[in-house]
Amino acid sequence: MKRIHDSLQRVFQTHRLVFWYDATGEWAEPFDAFADASVNKLKVIGNEFGTKVRIVRDPDPQAKFLVYIPSAKPQDHENWLLDLVLQGIEYKADRASLALQDAGLPSEFLYLAQEHAAFFRSDKRVQALRESLSKDDQAREIRLKMMAVLASTAAEIDALLLHFLSVPMDGLPFDPIVECLSSSRLEEAFWREVQRAFAYSANTPSLRDFALSLFRGANPLDKQVPLHPHARVLLQRWKDSQSYCSAYRNWARRVEAELQIAAALSEAGERAALGDSDTFEVFEKFVIHRLCQSFVKGESPSVLRAAIQQRRSSIWQTEHVEGYSALEQAVELRELLASAELTVDSVENGISRYLATWWRIDMAYRRCTLSLRRYGQVQLMEQISQWVEGAYVNNFLLPLSDRWSDQIRTLATWECQSPPPQHNFFHKYVEPFRTKGQKVFVVISDALRYEAAAHFAQRLSSANRWTAEVEALFGCLPSYTQLGMASLLPGNQLAVDPHSGNVTIDGRSAAGILNRAEILRTACAGKATGIQAEEFLELNSKTDGRALMRDHEVIYIFHNTIDKIGDVAATEGKTFEAVESAFGELDLIIKKVANINGSNILLTADHGFIFQQDDLHDGDMTALPNAVKISYSDRRFAIGNGIAPNPSVKVFNSDALGVGGDWSVSFPLSLCRFPLKGSGKRYVHGGFSLQEIVIPVVKIHKARADDTGRVDVELLRVPSKITTGQISISLFQTIPAVDKVLPRTLRVGIFAKDGTCLSEIKAQAFDSKNAEARHRETSMLLVLSHAADSFNNQEVDLRLEETLEGTNQIVIYKTHGIKLQKPFASDFDEL
Repeated sequence: MKRIHDSLQRVFQTHRLVFWYDATGEWAEPFDAFADASVNKLKVIGNEFGTKVRIVRDPDPQAKFLVYIPSAKPQDHENWLLDLVLQGIEYKADRASLALQDAGLPSEFLYLAQEHAAFFRSDKRVQALRESLSKDDQAREIRLKMMAVLASTAAEIDALLLHFLSVPMDGLPFDPIVECLSSSRLEEAFWREVQRAFAYSANTPSLRDFALSLFRGANPLDKQVPLHPHARVLLQRWKDSQSYCSAYRNWARRVEAELQIAAALSEAGERAALGDSDTFEVFEKFVIHRLCQSFVKGESPSVLRAAIQQRRSSIWQTEHVEGYSALEQAVELRELLASAELTVDSVENGISRYLATWWRIDMAYRRCTLSLRRYGQVQLMEQISQWVEGAYVNNFLLPLSDRWSDQIRTLATWECQSPPPQHNFFHKYVEPFRTKGQKVFVVISDALRYEAAAHFAQRLSSANRWTAEVEALFGCLPSYTQLGMASLLPGNQLAVDPHSGNVTIDGRSAAGILNRAEILRTACAGKATGIQAEEFLELNSKTDGRALMRDHEVIYIFHNTIDKIGDVAATEGKTFEAVESAFGELDLIIKKVANINGSNILLTADHGFIFQQDDLHDGDMTALPNAVKISYSDRRFAIGNGIAPNPSVKVFNSDALGVGGDWSVSFPLSLCRFPLKGSGKRYVHGGFSLQEIVIPVVKIHKARADDTGRVDVELLRVPSKITTGQISISLFQTIPAVDKVLPRTLRVGIFAKDGTCLSEIKAQAFDSKNAEARHRETSMLLVLSHAADSFNNQEVDLRLEETLEGTNQIVIYKTHGIKLQKPFASDFDEL
């Protein structure tokens, strides 16, 4: 009885006249028990005319009446109350009618409550349906909303499909559509909607069969199943959705194996035209493989870069980003090598040319090699890997080292007019801050060679409020840690113990942090110190960090990541990974300095290094020279007495190097190494190559105001009308994304004025660094969805959206109005 009374209350929320015919009289008791002060209860037993007069003449035009008639409803021509019944609503108390009334549906949809009775047995489902209904809904819309309630999705077929496709299907007989909709007898209605939207039909439709047809249609190698235009929209939405993209990946991998896509690609070979299709992950591997072949065959850089750019929006980009990065760096390396003129006229000329351009070749090699190692697809990238290693060593490192060695052979003393010597670092860079009464932090990163420091400076400079200028020093010899570190400290006379390799400054040992801190403290009247990077990062910024800065004018921070990994035979292969790790740690150090209000930072190194990814051969070794005594040796230098000159080495005495002591040191020429048991061969330093002795000095400063911006994107070519089921547009990145100009990623789609999405949404990164404008133009094709049918002959918006950095919030970047004027809706079925 309570349910009937609750049902009546809901009916009276939208109707004032309610007529209750009860042919058997079974509902008399619930009628008598119904109590609502705002409702007039009338019982009709032969007094139809009087009842009509009572209702019509009521002084309150909004008065509510419950008219109970304990008899069958008469034919219309015999019904005295027909006009009032038509103004109000006829109430029924059977299960289906009650359900219909609970949902707020008119009696004309009684058959829905009867057909889908199981759905209406749940008050929670009925209430959810009631809240989603609109007054103009017809049976199709109502059923769609019932499905949406059952699946907890939006009431649209795309959303329902994405939901069902995201349900794990470990067992093939399981079908989530059957599981969700069959008890409410909504399966058939669901597949009718799928057929209407995608032209999909099957004798026994199923989610798996639909998914297979979807993937086959999206496979450019399969011409037997056409891809319906709206399916493009669904696929794009599926891939781009944060909620459902993982399900797409799982389905794609399963279908890729079932349909043997890899075998089909192999059979198609050069005939395979994939375009920007990212349906299956194997497409990504195939594209990269073909790009590798094109690269080896000498394809132009612009074509290769355009092909790489085309894949930026692929759903598989995360898995293969390092592969594309390796290709990009290989293209960069080839361009740099092609334009490099490796002549060295003097020591100053060699260093000048290295600082101008040659260091970029080292960087391209490092970045390419690192990406190849991270990607891990050895067989796929074999051609690129072999070319990169051979080209770098044979076309750059070896010839440059040979020509540089020719200049070093002629030197009597280790000196250079420019840049300044490394042992002048403190005087040239640190003292000016002390003179001005300013505090300065000096970060010394062991083995941070010039190209790596320049790359780090580029990355830092692109960050908001940071600036980084790179200069250089002429490194000391031998270029090893003890002497390099000592050269960066204050003092006059450096001396090397030829037996241990340890260094003193003005008679004080410079070995270890404590000794270096003491040298700093003495030179700066107690106002300087040194600290390990790990210890510095563990300081509490607000207490210990501020105290460190308060008590000192000069703070040296000693950082060791690259040398610690590269200088060990077991880990030297990870040298370039160590460089990248160093970048992350240096970034933390610099930001912590800023957090304790440090604004002046110098980043430098003790020495550089040479590294080759491939193993060296015996021919790369040079025997130690004859000598009265070799007291200390490494791969790239040997200290001793009475060293005999020979054509394979260059010998300097300690005076020629400007270092105290009575000894000589020999260096293997070019890229050669001395034999040394137990040490690595690929990562070396200590010698005089440009990579070892060009020492970076990065002057870092943090500004108070924002100083970065993002590239602007303009709509270059957009039609005034959309007259078919797709639209072709062109977007233009106005300036290169370099220095303080950051890239921008946009989502592009067609939207109605009320915000309804009418097309697929495509993401596009605008991150081109190319100076030529023509290379910064992007063409895009958007396919309209069925939702566009409802907005024909209206103005719609081409919308560019972006996600606010650090959030999931999407905002509108730009819009452009276009008239949607298709001749007829069936255009969507034919592209």
